[in-house]
Amino acid sequence: MKTIRWGMIGCGQVTEVKSGPGLYKADHSSLLAVTSADAAMTRSYARRHNIPRVYDSPEALFADGDIDAVYIATPPAWHKPFALQAARAGKHVYVEKPMAMRFGECGQIIEACSQHGVRLFVAYYRRAMERFVRVKQWLDEGRIGEVLAVRVVQHQPPAQEDLAPATLPWRLRPEVAGGGKFLDMGVHCFDMLDFWFGPIAEVRGIAANRRGLYAVEDTVTASWRHGGGVLGSGSWCHVGATDHDEVEVLGTGGRIAMEFFTDHPLTLVTAAGEEHADIPNPPHVAQPFIQTIVDELNGLGRCPGDPASAARTSWVADEILAGYRALQGA
Repeated sequence: MKTIRWGMIGCGQVTEVKSGPGLYKADHSSLLAVTSADAAMTRSYARRHNIPRVYDSPEALFADGDIDAVYIATPPAWHKPFALQAARAGKHVYVEKPMAMRFGECGQIIEACSQHGVRLFVAYYRRAMERFVRVKQWLDEGRIGEVLAVRVVQHQPPAQEDLAPATLPWRLRPEVAGGGKFLDMGVHCFDMLDFWFGPIAEVRGIAANRRGLYAVEDTVTASWRHGGGVLGSGSWCHVGATDHDEVEVLGTGGRIAMEFFTDHPLTLVTAAGEEHADIPNPPHVAQPFIQTIVDELNGLGRCPGDPASAARTSWVADEILAGYRALQGA
């Protein structure tokens, strides 16, 4: 069995617990080398996570012939350029979500990986998390009958760092992130809806900046239709007073309710009564998905995510944000 040897670009917060350890804790997988824009951060990460090789640039990492695959853990502005470089270097590509700043860039990444004969994966890791797989199982078993509609609510107050231009995180800088927290977090939900119900065929959205704390959208509403007929509606607001995290799936024979960004119990309501599934998140939430990537590269199975579905999610986000971006001249 081949051990997949990873190189990682970016050593930020997302890599500390959520994703980075999964690269060296998954079976037949090792994190061989790291690099980032901050040399001191790179060396600190390598020391704390026992990574043997440290590079001062992505180009040096791409040139390492021992590396099989590259995890691009940077903000979206660098997803496309680094993915193209990795493909040209013959490395398999695992890139953070969203795949790119815009849907059109996703096609360029997909084409480059195909041209150079490397595999492409996007970090919609919830597709391999047990709690989301359980919901899909309930749906596939027909536990709530024919699915009619889904409703999404994701509201949260602004973080302290969001309140002043000097402390804005990269997620709220359009030149780096391509959008706001909707693009950073909401895409996870749309990818999961694709996983549960199939591709979205039609979508409309309205985005606005209601508080004026930063340049990107802070409040979004949308409605959509999946190709199979399921209708959807959603509300995202990141500048309100309270938290509200809810996904509700309605069927002819019941409903499923859950919080998307926590691991609170799932609820299944049918004529037979109410059932709960308490499924804690794994210590490193991306590790199960990373394991499916390693297994696929070793010919042992298939990753539940694919480039086409990841690109579809970017298309949905672009459609929802199109009006706001046009008003901003973006």
